[in-house]
Amino acid sequence: MTQAAINYGRVLYEMSVPKTAIEEAALVLKVVPELKHALSSPVIAISSKHRVIERIFPQEMITFLKVLVDRRDMDLAGDIFKAWRAHVLEEEGILEASLYYVTKPDEEQLREIKAMLCRKYDKKDVRLYLIEDASLIGGFILRVGDVETDWSLKGRLKQLEQKIMRR
Repeated sequence: MTQAAINYGRVLYEMSVPKTAIEEAALVLKVVPELKHALSSPVIAISSKHRVIERIFPQEMITFLKVLVDRRDMDLAGDIFKAWRAHVLEEEGILEASLYYVTKPDEEQLREIKAMLCRKYDKKDVRLYLIEDASLIGGFILRVGDVETDWSLKGRLKQLEQKIMRR
């Protein structure tokens, strides 16, 4: 994600646009990729793009989307909405994390993982994305932002291999 997308996401958050309007705009651009492509196209006149935006998107999002079109940054829209969501979660005290696993953890293990992450990162709640990855052989990888904790057999074997190679 580029710094420009992060900045736009922060601006969108600070505009206090209703969540429903932002989610609706994000959904339209995701479901109809041709629309995003047309709004990004240098061949189509900006005035035509503005008319399309006025007809399709929620009133609260029109000015923001016109700025994206005018600055030729509409191709960043997906990342902008991701950055906005991340900022909303940050403000609400919710941490996003991904758990890559071979064997799905049970409910008790998931509660313990979430509790540990809440304590470690001083958050109210954790939104944990579960992703099955058979290539790990066993164990799991826990990813929070740029921090990755690798307790997989694949990772352990790689560490062992590196130790042996150094000798």
